[in-house]
Amino acid sequence: MSIVKKIGKFLGILILVLIGLLVITLISTTILHKVKHKSNLEFLEEHGFYNPVSVGDHSLNLIEYGGSENGYRIIGLGGNGGGFPLELRELAEELKDEGKVYYLARAGYDGSDDVENEMSVEFVVEDYRKALKNAGIEAPYVLMPHSYAGLLASYWVSKYPDEIEAMVNLDGIVVQQISDEHMQEAADESSGLKIMKTIMNLGIGDVFPGMFAMQYPEFSEDEQRIYNAMNIMTMSSNAFISEIGCAASSINDTYDMIQPNNVPKLYISAENGYQTVEEMKAADVLSEYSINELTKDFEGSEEERIEKAYEINFEEMEKFKKEKIIPYIEKLGNCEIVNLPGSHFIYEEKPQECAEIIKEFLGSIK
Repeated sequence: MSIVKKIGKFLGILILVLIGLLVITLISTTILHKVKHKSNLEFLEEHGFYNPVSVGDHSLNLIEYGGSENGYRIIGLGGNGGGFPLELRELAEELKDEGKVYYLARAGYDGSDDVENEMSVEFVVEDYRKALKNAGIEAPYVLMPHSYAGLLASYWVSKYPDEIEAMVNLDGIVVQQISDEHMQEAADESSGLKIMKTIMNLGIGDVFPGMFAMQYPEFSEDEQRIYNAMNIMTMSSNAFISEIGCAASSINDTYDMIQPNNVPKLYISAENGYQTVEEMKAADVLSEYSINELTKDFEGSEEERIEKAYEINFEEMEKFKKEKIIPYIEKLGNCEIVNLPGSHFIYEEKPQECAEIIKEFLGSIK
């Protein structure tokens, strides 16, 4: 046998061995993911972060932070992504004197069961209502949504105003009509996320959790494990992908549903809460990349370029307020807007300031 044939035969065997090892590894990590999912739920339950409430053919995770029995029933609702129960803790602690504070995770999120249903706004809101009723938590509620959940709460407060005592929107999504083009973009985004879901279900996230969840230096080892687990559970779910895919249609459905009513509402504007260019500069909100993008056609010194970038960004923010936020607030009806400049995760960045604003608002509606 010639040396070339021997090398070819060896390489063929080597490739087959490598493919076999890859298959065995993927089967092993997939099994690990299923085992890890069960053990993570048990770990969450041990630490008070898992309390499943049946809504029929699946269960939602309802977490209670405690608080006064005689006050409001404050229901925290998270945005896209996992780990919100840990991020909300400080604000929940600050609000305990106002009533009982809860976090309700929708299907596929933070330990709630996954579902094959389309995660339309109607499906999610009906799930929320069933879970609270089945848990014995009676209406009316104070809804406290963040980000995407602002959409869900806007639908809820418009369709079932008698169930809602007040709504506190923590820099939530501004509901506006979505074009067909943007609806297609949302569908394309969900297709891309299916790759992430596959990776998660193959157990890669369990082996390398730090790649898929933010690592908090202030977290204990147990807290970080809980946060990692919630993110992996969420991103590996069908529900998470479905929600992104039908987000645009849910936004349009919510826009059509919204009718002004007398339910007191508060919108805490954080990312768009800056009042001056100087305030934005002091907060250092623009990255070097953003500055470069905003001033790519501008000629001037580095100092002038930075100043110009902040001026452009502020003008865009003011335009967004005028054309998007204000019409949304007016469409909701009886909605107050309070500016608390900061990041989109303002409840985590400034929990005490958030709490003071919320307490003052709740005090004004008693």
